[in-house]
Amino acid sequence: MPPLQPTVGWAETVGLIERDLEIYDVWFPGLGPGRPTWLRALYAVFRTEMFGANLLFRLQTFLHGAGHPVLATALTRTSRVLFSVTIGRDVRIGGGLYIAHGSIVVEGTTTIGRRASIAPFVTVGLAGSAGAAFDVRGPVMGDEVLLGTGAKILGPVRIGDRARIGANAVVIADVPAGHTAVGVPAHTRAPT
Repeated sequence: MPPLQPTVGWAETVGLIERDLEIYDVWFPGLGPGRPTWLRALYAVFRTEMFGANLLFRLQTFLHGAGHPVLATALTRTSRVLFSVTIGRDVRIGGGLYIAHGSIVVEGTTTIGRRASIAPFVTVGLAGSAGAAFDVRGPVMGDEVLLGTGAKILGPVRIGDRARIGANAVVIADVPAGHTAVGVPAHTRAPT
């Protein structure tokens, strides 16, 4: 079965990894720009707790698009075992992804913009309910979105740029740019 999202080529994959590394460089300086991407990525895998999950996700996405689903699935399962992070094959996330800790699931045809930050115990993806037909559409999120610990973003909702989803919020409706969503179900608060 072909991916539901556009494929990601090798040059784009390397570019996304470089953007991810820029975020980790802030937290773990030591091997900044000017060095080969592979060396910076290797350093980040061994120096940080979660960059390996980023790297496996980027490689999995490339391998699915390049027609190597068995290898891609192996990387998905490796990420689940090593980092407790499951990101589906039809998820697209812009460069600058920061995963704070594990226990994360991102599924469906979810799109997340650049410089997103995902805290532990976050679920993003399908809404699925007893009376509804199965729908693979997941959320579409803008740039610089922060997903707080335990947040759930479910169904084909839109999350605007620089939106913040509070800890344990359950988002089932759109969140405008710059707003904060809190509560169960989540309600939004305008920026102050």
